[in-house]
Amino acid sequence: MEKTIVLKGRPAYPGVAEGYAMCCPNSIQGWAGVEASTGRIIEKGHVHEGESFDGKILVVPTSKGSCGWSGLFQGPMDLSGIRPAGWVVKYADSKVGVAAVLVGSPMVADFEEDIFQFIQDGDHVVVNGTEGTVTITKKS
Repeated sequence: MEKTIVLKGRPAYPGVAEGYAMCCPNSIQGWAGVEASTGRIIEKGHVHEGESFDGKILVVPTSKGSCGWSGLFQGPMDLSGIRPAGWVVKYADSKVGVAAVLVGSPMVADFEEDIFQFIQDGDHVVVNGTEGTVTITKKS
C-alpha cells in the first residue's frame, strides 16, 4: 500500500517535475564536489558519492560552499544537459535559487518542516514550483 504526503513550501521556481528523490542532508559541495559532465557527486564521504543527480529530484537543506556553487550549474552542466529534474530545498539561499533558474528546474523551498523527516532516497516526488507543493509517494 502506497502512502502519499503533501508538503507546502514557498513556490521558488515555476513548473512541475517528478522523479525519484536523492536526499543530501549535508547538501553537496559545489565546484569541488560534482563532476560537471555527468552530475556525479565526487565529494569524498558524501552519502551519494559516485552517484549522479541527473534527472532526479534533488533534496538539499541549502547550497554548500562558495558562489561557484551556482556557477557549476550555469556552465558545464547546462551545456551538457545535466540537471536535477526538480529541487526541494529547506532554505533557499541566493546560490541555490540562481542554480534553479539557470537550469530551469522547478523548485519549492523554505519549509517549516524538516523535509528530511518526510522524504527519503527513492521516494517518488512531484515538485510543483508554481503552487509550492511537494507530493511524496513513499517507496514500497
